[in-house]
Amino acid sequence: MELYLDNVYYRYPGSDEYALKELSYRFVEGRTYLITGPNGSGKTTLLLVSSGLLKPVKGDVLLDKVSIYGKIEYRKIFGVLFQNPDLMLFNPTVYDEITYSIKQINGDLRKIDREVDKWLKFFELDKNILGRQVYTLSYGYKKIVALISILIYGPKILVLDEPHTNLAKKYFNKIKEIISINAKNNGINIIASHSISIYKDIADYIIMLNNGSVIKSKKLR
Repeated sequence: MELYLDNVYYRYPGSDEYALKELSYRFVEGRTYLITGPNGSGKTTLLLVSSGLLKPVKGDVLLDKVSIYGKIEYRKIFGVLFQNPDLMLFNPTVYDEITYSIKQINGDLRKIDREVDKWLKFFELDKNILGRQVYTLSYGYKKIVALISILIYGPKILVLDEPHTNLAKKYFNKIKEIISINAKNNGINIIASHSISIYKDIADYIIMLNNGSVIKSKKLR
């Protein structure tokens, strides 16, 4: 599996400046990529374009040489975690939120509930959380619920924006474990963060952005 950004340009509506420009990069299976750079450098925009949530004004994003745009079946390949989980959560209860996406893909409720149990056990969460109203959760628990809601359908490409923020260390370690497992299973991990040091033990490449372009790509291992 290979995800290729081919000479991508992106400009937000109403802006005269490109958030991404002349950006070409190849993400390959079994690798973890850390995107870093100053505020406004294009990190989050790169994540959104890479996962098909934004479409370039020029250039293309190719998965195994085929454009990802206009292909609904590609949606389940990408799991996108926003930095702010409130942008992702819209169902009343935790159970509804966790199962919303997978119900669109697989209607087998018994299988879905087995997956729910598996991820609750992985994150060491009590089943009682399933009945909680999402708005009552702490920021950290909202982020874990948002993450489970994408992990439950088994995406091969994880696109994560500052996944460590406002999380207890044990939950961040769980996320790092997921990232490592996905790479070992020939998935692709693309992470945006200012915090280089805490990802160095799992990142294979660091990609430095500035003014919407890649200025440096460094292999770590």
